[in-house]
Amino acid sequence: MTDSMAGNEAPGQRKEHLIMSLLDQSHTRSRLFGRRTMHLGEDILLARHGAHIHLLEHDRRNGRMVAVLRDGTVDYASNARFAPAAPTPLERLSRQLQDVRDDVAPVSKADLKILGWFTAGWAVVSALFIVGMIVLSTVTGAQAFAQAATIFPSY
Repeated sequence: MTDSMAGNEAPGQRKEHLIMSLLDQSHTRSRLFGRRTMHLGEDILLARHGAHIHLLEHDRRNGRMVAVLRDGTVDYASNARFAPAAPTPLERLSRQLQDVRDDVAPVSKADLKILGWFTAGWAVVSALFIVGMIVLSTVTGAQAFAQAATIFPSY
């Protein structure tokens, strides 16, 4: 076992085997079809500096990516999202229903009840009209009903 593998390096030496290079990423864990997930900080640093990045390191303790640029400067980018994820449609619907139950929604329970009665009344009138049209067509016969249906819209 060599000194670098045993961790007996001098304090000022760089530990090249611990720093991830953009060109040599063979030691990273890969997923299906050889792809690996890119950390958010890595994406941010690549967008900021691109080809000027010399070394890229994942700082797990602080939850960030560290980039060493070709000119020797160091830049950091967090892997955490700052904005919370948007709620799913089901979560949004359940929240709206809970707001209606608690009567804090823009539309009150009483308004929804009146709207429900109007909707039910409209559905009953429409059903009665359709049933009446079917009965009228069977009583008068198909030819007379067709003739009446073509003449009636002209009035």
